[in-house]
Amino acid sequence: MRLPLLDQLPSWATTGIGSLPHADPAAAVEYLTLAYAVPFCPQLPRHDGDMVHEWLGDVAARRTWTPERAAREPAAWPAFLRELERRPPAHGVVKLQLTGPVTLGCAIDRATDASAPAGTPSPRTAELATWLADAAAEAVDAVRERGPGVVLVLDEPALGLCAHPGIEAAWAPLRDLADAWGLHCCCEVPWDVVDAAAPDLLSLDLAFTPVDGRAARSLDALAARGAWVAWGAIAAHRPEYALHGIRRVTAAVEAVPRTAGRSLLTASCGTGRMSVERERQVAVALRDVAGTMRRRADAARATAP
Repeated sequence: MRLPLLDQLPSWATTGIGSLPHADPAAAVEYLTLAYAVPFCPQLPRHDGDMVHEWLGDVAARRTWTPERAAREPAAWPAFLRELERRPPAHGVVKLQLTGPVTLGCAIDRATDASAPAGTPSPRTAELATWLADAAAEAVDAVRERGPGVVLVLDEPALGLCAHPGIEAAWAPLRDLADAWGLHCCCEVPWDVVDAAAPDLLSLDLAFTPVDGRAARSLDALAARGAWVAWGAIAAHRPEYALHGIRRVTAAVEAVPRTAGRSLLTASCGTGRMSVERERQVAVALRDVAGTMRRRADAARATAP
């Protein structure tokens, strides 16, 4: 684990999960810089399509994908780099998130053969990981040239369907590109894979995956090694606000106390298909959750013997 970068973050800092609903890339970047504590390059579905389309194109393009194809530049990327030059984060951490090779491999297989059984790992995962690594290396270097360090998060919503023993080897070309690396699982979390992968940051949908005994064991082991957890505290697609997030995060930290000092807060998933107003509500709610958790921590320290 390479944790010094993440340890620069304030506990309960907020950040986004990949996508934003804005139409104007510059407006999206300016917004996220003000709305979140940890900046991230947003994926904009109005320009980039969904998280698979952004990398692979439409279904026809997926059928003919080869590793010689150039990766697309996100629509917000130029504006994001300009904003880093203007207002780099004081804590020195930037989050870059990309669709993981397991998920992209499943998408290619489905485009090639719609009858392909769910849950079968794609044979193209390894070459997709190498292809993604080439694009990610350039992005990481561009951010580092502007001062901040990078945590590179792989978004793998298909992981719960396509996981198998040893699948963590697929991420080998991507793990060491940045100062820290993470996994985002917005659906079911395959805890055996997480245990084997040992990411520096695990991002999960707490609204979908409450911390039961199995989850608590894995999260405690990660925290014992110094890893961070990004709690997806609020489901953006439902009318949820700070109180929902406070209840969930409180229960999670009570189940795994070791995570309290190394926790981030996010929505359960990206807000790219929501309205801009709903995105604002989510960001404000996350700030309120963060404020509550910090006040509780301060009060506990003040009363500690």
